[in-house]
Amino acid sequence: MQPGASSLLLAVVSAAIFFDALDLSITQIALPSIQASLRVATSTLPWVAAAYVVTYGGFLLLGGRASDLLGARRVFLAGLTVFGAASLVCGLAGSAAVLLVARAVQGVGAALTVPAAVAILATSFADDRARTKAFGVFAAAAASGFSAGLVLGGLLTSGLSWRWIFLTKVPAVALTLLAALPAIPPSGPRRRRGGYDLAGGLAVTGGAVLLTYGVTRAGSPQAPTAGIAVPLLAAAALFVTFFLIERRTRTPLLPPRLLRSRTLITTDAAALTVLAAPFGVSFVVTLYLQDVLHRSAWDTALALLPGSVLSALVARYLAPRLLDRLGLRWVYAGGLTLVAAGDALLLALDGSTAVWLVVAATLVSFGLGMGVAYPAATLGGVASAESEDRGAAAGLNNTALQIGGAVGLAVVAAAVSLGLHGAPAASVGAGQAHHAAGYGALAATVLPLVGATVVLVGFPRRARQVARMRE
Repeated sequence: MQPGASSLLLAVVSAAIFFDALDLSITQIALPSIQASLRVATSTLPWVAAAYVVTYGGFLLLGGRASDLLGARRVFLAGLTVFGAASLVCGLAGSAAVLLVARAVQGVGAALTVPAAVAILATSFADDRARTKAFGVFAAAAASGFSAGLVLGGLLTSGLSWRWIFLTKVPAVALTLLAALPAIPPSGPRRRRGGYDLAGGLAVTGGAVLLTYGVTRAGSPQAPTAGIAVPLLAAAALFVTFFLIERRTRTPLLPPRLLRSRTLITTDAAALTVLAAPFGVSFVVTLYLQDVLHRSAWDTALALLPGSVLSALVARYLAPRLLDRLGLRWVYAGGLTLVAAGDALLLALDGSTAVWLVVAATLVSFGLGMGVAYPAATLGGVASAESEDRGAAAGLNNTALQIGGAVGLAVVAAAVSLGLHGAPAASVGAGQAHHAAGYGALAATVLPLVGATVVLVGFPRRARQVARMRE
């Protein structure tokens, strides 16, 4: 591929992950305005954000296998179209119900684009060094999208209206679609004899959706036990059904050979802890700065911004070099350890040093740690897969990342709630609020340490270099 063509292709797929990551954070600061405009019930309000996460995490594996069977280009374009159309509906929504459904459809669109984008990158860059650099750019775009969502959410909501956090994406997505048509090489359908494993697709997608729903509900102190247990048990039953189907079908959605790769399994197991930092720590920081210190949403976004910007720079420029020199095992484990070190700084939160401590903690956790760990997780998720299985491998990897983020948020939120004894943060004394923030910070510290341990124990010790892609 010529340098100009490869640059355009990389820009297109990076734009897609930027949009997808943007929507993980852009609604957070706008929630009060959305509630007032559409008269959303307090119990329903969190689902303006969660509806997107649930379908995003739930449909990733199905989207990944679809890119293998139908062609990554075709699925990527379809996903981007669905995402853009749903963004328009979100911006024009006249009721909470319409907004929630459109947010869920946005998640489906994102779930189609991401694994297809990873498969396109893995296939289009033949040289190992160029591929590692491309994945660094891709990871930097994801980090930039998350940080941009925090700032743009506050800026657009304050200056215009919450509707513009969705409407401004519509022309940007349309331009990306137009650029993608010549940039991404054509890919024909790759259907195999025996069909598309519809039963397996329905089982695993339903299981992933219910799992994400259950762990998201677990993060709410008001959620009844049955409201958490029932979806989690149903998810477990569907996953068991899925694996039974996969053992018997001739065209499995998740090829068994993928599960024989030690590198892939270890990468994805550790990936369950990678997004605990941006999901869990953002929750602790937002709650503490706004409800306890009475800082504005804009101040909160600015406190989180330096770490997010540094994450994009580290992922783009430093992580690829470290992966080339040190290899996947040490870079991945080291990144997760840095995430934990940054999160541990939040254990010292108090009223006098809170803002500066948040900036320092997120510079280490988001900036250095996530900047290294995220590209390592993304690259490791497809490094050992055969070319015809890279969509499924990418779908499995991103499913682990997104569900892990939801699990991290639920665990951290539950820890904070334990410290507050179920009371609202704004209604307790400063001492108890510090105590609760410490509980949340401790949970956010332990999770990436578990991930680093999984990497060190599970990865082969023999290879220093990044695992070579199989052609």
